[in-house]
Amino acid sequence: MRARLLTTLSRYILKEHGLPFVLGFSLILFILLLDVVLQTMDQVLSKGLAPLAAGQLLLFNLAWIIALAVPMAVLIAVLMAFARLAADGEIIAAKACGVSFFLLLRPVLAAAALLTLLMIVFNDQVLPDWNHQARILASSLQRTKAALVLKEKEGVFIPNLGDYHLLIRQIDPVSNDLMGITLYDTSRPGPPVILHAPQGRAALFGDGSYVRIELQDSQLQRIESGPEERFLYGSFARQVLHIKDPRRRYQRRNSSFRSDREMDISAMRHSVAERRNEQRLAYGRLDSTVAQYFALEQEQEQEQFPQEIERSARYLADTTDSTTTTDIPYARYPENPTPFSLESEAKRTVEEVRKQWRLIDNREARINEFEVEIHKKFSIPAACLVFVLVGAPLGALIRRRGAAVSIGISLAFFWIYWMFLIGGEELADRGYITPTLAMWAPNLVFAIVGWRLLRLVAYDRASNRA
Repeated sequence: MRARLLTTLSRYILKEHGLPFVLGFSLILFILLLDVVLQTMDQVLSKGLAPLAAGQLLLFNLAWIIALAVPMAVLIAVLMAFARLAADGEIIAAKACGVSFFLLLRPVLAAAALLTLLMIVFNDQVLPDWNHQARILASSLQRTKAALVLKEKEGVFIPNLGDYHLLIRQIDPVSNDLMGITLYDTSRPGPPVILHAPQGRAALFGDGSYVRIELQDSQLQRIESGPEERFLYGSFARQVLHIKDPRRRYQRRNSSFRSDREMDISAMRHSVAERRNEQRLAYGRLDSTVAQYFALEQEQEQEQFPQEIERSARYLADTTDSTTTTDIPYARYPENPTPFSLESEAKRTVEEVRKQWRLIDNREARINEFEVEIHKKFSIPAACLVFVLVGAPLGALIRRRGAAVSIGISLAFFWIYWMFLIGGEELADRGYITPTLAMWAPNLVFAIVGWRLLRLVAYDRASNRA
């Protein structure tokens, strides 16, 4: 009988979370997608791209939005559901029947655990590919943007732009206005028609193969051939040219390069292993180079050493790993050394040490970036469980119906969580803290807060604390 009661109660509680979860997910999806939609509309209007390309860009950007929206929706749903249960006295009624708050929370935790596993798979298998496709598509669109295409040729003569040759002396980085424009029209036989304008704008249309150039206060110079050559001169307050250049049409381009956010866990672990191996080789070269440096400095009886040498000596003295260096030859010791040759060889050796430390530090930074992304694929989905621990007792303490309060509290909590995550990622990328601590600290802090709130509600101390 009790088992049947708990099963019925579990279904009822999960049912109470259904509509709030859909509402919260839709709201967060709309908020995060709105900025992407506005950016896409701006790109479409400036390029005249087909709606299909815009739709693909929106679709591929949905992946990272879903990865963030699901944990936020869980927090909203749990807050709303338990706030309603508390407001209607159903939590008190369940306790009167011998059902503790922990038992009420059990089906929600089970559902959150399942959702966590699904999101880990999503973050590892779907998110990297969609991020990769979004970057490829965005870079293809960027190549068709008139101001960016011409920015690469700023101050350089551009031949064969359709039937025109173009020279742009400067492009305003804010307004994308073109300044100091000279156009040579070669569409007719004979000397070209020359157009000068102090200012203008450019845009791409159709599939990017049509360039529209608007000139302001332009001047036209033309020489007409014939029995008597005539020089024609004219000025225009506004002049618009449409130039067809099929080479600049929009094309989707593929790329094999993937950043850390476009790689799955196995690929990132492989990259980490490669960089660890490069570090080991660099430490081996460092060992032999430092040994040679000390041999050189003994000849010069030097007591002060460069910072890089002291750092290397400390590392080699402290490390417990025996680095194999037999395959790394020592630099050739100068024959019949003179003070000048010894000093030159010492400088070369110090520069080699600096080079190896730059390589080691660079590889360490990349390893940190990869490990941050690996842990992030687990820590953000795990927030579903953490937010259940926070949201359920908090909703029971609020005891208010309606979505406004729950959504407001959820956004505030997630903003704090996200600040923790961004700050931790920045510190981990710079090597100040470990990637593990950086990515899991927000979950740990929120789990502790949730456990304190949970004990407060479960053991009926809420009224005393109030």
